[in-house]
Amino acid sequence: MTKQPVYLHNSSHKDFIREKWIEFAQEMLTAGGNLSLITFPAEEMQDLHLFATKGLIEWEQTETGGYKIKKGKVTCFEKSDKIWMKLSKKLINATVEKEEIGSYFQSKYKAIMSKQTKIFPADVINLDYDGNISKNKVSIEDTIGLIFKYQALHEKNFSLFLTWPQTENEDEQSYKDMLKQTIEDNLDDPNAVQFKEKFETFFDSLNDLNYEQLSIIGLAKVIIKKASEHKFEIFKNEFYLYGEQNRRKMFSILLNFEFSKNARPHKIYSKDVVKSLTTLTDLNEKSN
Repeated sequence: MTKQPVYLHNSSHKDFIREKWIEFAQEMLTAGGNLSLITFPAEEMQDLHLFATKGLIEWEQTETGGYKIKKGKVTCFEKSDKIWMKLSKKLINATVEKEEIGSYFQSKYKAIMSKQTKIFPADVINLDYDGNISKNKVSIEDTIGLIFKYQALHEKNFSLFLTWPQTENEDEQSYKDMLKQTIEDNLDDPNAVQFKEKFETFFDSLNDLNYEQLSIIGLAKVIIKKASEHKFEIFKNEFYLYGEQNRRKMFSILLNFEFSKNARPHKIYSKDVVKSLTTLTDLNEKSN
């Protein structure tokens, strides 16, 4: 078993979220199957070490300190030249791309849709952002839309994890407006009556939402909309806010999806959009 390195920026809350990744991922992997993973491992590769420890992937350490994957398929994205170089040396037979994931998905559209690449389908797609997602070159909405489009091409069930920091003071106004508009559209949507009824049991109006609620509900809605358009139904979802004292707050959305070939997108959406109002669990409150 590979010894997991000490990570200076680790926390008990992040460990809790990582264990949730394992829980959700294990439900998607068939017995004896090889896990296909898309992730942002960072230099410390915490998620990969955990996935290896739990047996979801298998690797062996080489004499030079690198890791050779013996079971499973790993695709990594890293924008930093320095970290990309280190990951490329550490992960001997993984795919390590030096590009923002959304830009890569756009530039490789034809190749992916014609099944000329090996990235898709994936069992787990772990979008673990450590920076402001409102400033991505390709919007988070477009990136998510491409993920579902590419997964649907293979009719593949999968886990989607989205983690990002609370950056209200730095977020682009267009991003904030998108979150509000996304929720407002549902309040006026005749196909989302259940959403409106449940929303109004918690809030008097859209203006009652704090930024944490706006962020989680808005982005969960974006994901659910893209998912339903490509016939993916949610069968497990959990939402978290975390970050111990003196650490920045982080959001985490965990979703397991099932592809429903014969389902009608509007029926999936009508049913699943209510799940964007799932209780946001604050790990600080849970640990008190």
